Amino acid sequence: MDPNGKVALVTGAGRRVGRSLALALGDAGCRVAVHYRQSEKDAQETVALIQSMGSEAIAFQADLEDTKQAKSLASSVSEQLGPIEILVNNASIFDKTSLEEVSIEQWDRHFAINVRAPFLLAQAMQSQLTSDTPGKVISLNDWRTARPTRFAYGITKTALSGLTRTLALSMAPKVQVNEISLGAILPPADIPLDRPRSEMQIDLGPADRMGSLNEVTDTMLMLIKNDFITGETINVDGGRHIQ
Repeated sequence: MDPNGKVALVTGAGRRVGRSLALALGDAGCRVAVHYRQSEKDAQETVALIQSMGSEAIAFQADLEDTKQAKSLASSVSEQLGPIEILVNNASIFDKTSLEEVSIEQWDRHFAINVRAPFLLAQAMQSQLTSDTPGKVISLNDWRTARPTRFAYGITKTALSGLTRTLALSMAPKVQVNEISLGAILPPADIPLDRPRSEMQIDLGPADRMGSLNEVTDTMLMLIKNDFITGETINVDGGRHIQ
């Protein structure tokens, strides 16, 4: 697939990794739907940056925990930009909870945002595309799916891997579905970016360094341009999953 001119939806695209993914798509000539839940200012900044590259971009607000809003997001993107041809599921929530601590509300919220929303958006995308229109679905996952921990985050991320493989079969052959499992790319949101890495106590894996945003976006673009890879997990984690 040549991404130039394609309609791409990136969820959680206002900040951090999501913004980098949206910018890379804009730089490749995509017409980018920049989704956000609360960070409108950040999303509009992302839109402005994409527009400065000469590509079209529009911000879309939706709470992906709400089924109706997730479905209406896909409809709004199609109405304003065209059928979704590239779907990047980046939005996610993460609560550090143990088996004893996790509540039903946390459990349901994690499944709604981390698993159900990617499913609903892929389902909507499938209905929007014509029988001969190709598409790409790429979900951002976590290297910890190799060793699922942390209720309910870890379980929903493991479920997302299962969804990726099932969608790859269900949406074949016109749509390829893959996921990128990340290791240490950016410090957690509550840690200043300028804090020395030596103080973060992060296991960096065999590569012994943090990854770069460019390494994530390059992987995404590779999966978009390659039409033969599907149902696959690409680990961008410095080898942490093999330890």
